[in-house]
Amino acid sequence: MPITALGLTTGDFANRLQDLPACLDRFEALGADYAELSLGAFDVIADCRILPERLRELKRICADRPLGYTLHGPLVGRFTSRRQLQAQIDVCRAALDLCGEIGATAQVHHGGSGPLDDRMERDRVFALERETLAALGPHAADCGVLLCVENLYGDEAYFMSPAELAAQIEAVDHPNIRATVDFSHAALNAGARGFDLMAELAILAPLAGHLHIHDSFGKPRSFKTYTYGEGVNFGMGDLHLPPGWGGLDWEAIAALDYRADVVANLELSMRFESALPEAVARCREMIEISREAASRDRRDASAAHSV
Repeated sequence: MPITALGLTTGDFANRLQDLPACLDRFEALGADYAELSLGAFDVIADCRILPERLRELKRICADRPLGYTLHGPLVGRFTSRRQLQAQIDVCRAALDLCGEIGATAQVHHGGSGPLDDRMERDRVFALERETLAALGPHAADCGVLLCVENLYGDEAYFMSPAELAAQIEAVDHPNIRATVDFSHAALNAGARGFDLMAELAILAPLAGHLHIHDSFGKPRSFKTYTYGEGVNFGMGDLHLPPGWGGLDWEAIAALDYRADVVANLELSMRFESALPEAVARCREMIEISREAASRDRRDASAAHSV
């Protein structure tokens, strides 16, 4: 199956609900197929519950547009801390309900982390994450949503590699629990840990329900910089560059075997707003490469079957 659609994240481009109409107008003008709504910006959920009036306003803004929707849950969302687990579950359930209300097809949820130097504790907290995801799978199904766990990277904790996240999702074994593949995060994790980036992405791609597209050089920060721009100067960190500005091989990424229709969602920093048309064009090229690769795979499978 190929990448079938292009999304743009509201992220820095709409920090309040009243900013959203102009943001969606812009995305439509750029030719986006989807908008990824950043949950934390719009104050539709308060104390783990949906506010009915805010929901009505969000639905009014999103209605009658040629856009599909996905939702990015809280950036602090994770299921690897028992102390905050119930609040995390409650917000995630409310966000899934919100997805159902607005017809969002996928909800991004950040994968959790474990301690760098304690394997037994790491195994324990990742088991907690599996149990929680498995419990939430039926609710995601009831809402008609894929709950898509995003691979992350960080300097001070252990985050799963793409292959490890694939094993986590396979262990959960629920059709509504999938992956959000963030390629830049994977590259940074590979830069820190030394695994084969493309080999691991090939393992995770078949379990993808959603994609995050932004570039970097796969270089973890090795010293402190004082501004975002200095990080760009040295090519270090999670830069959210337009695809093609960094070091990732987007043609090879586009040709991976995704096995389900997925949205390639651009996640750019606001500082690269002027590059949005360029980034959209690059993503359209990725969609064509993905379609050609999927067609080629089908032809090869048919030929092998006929032999």
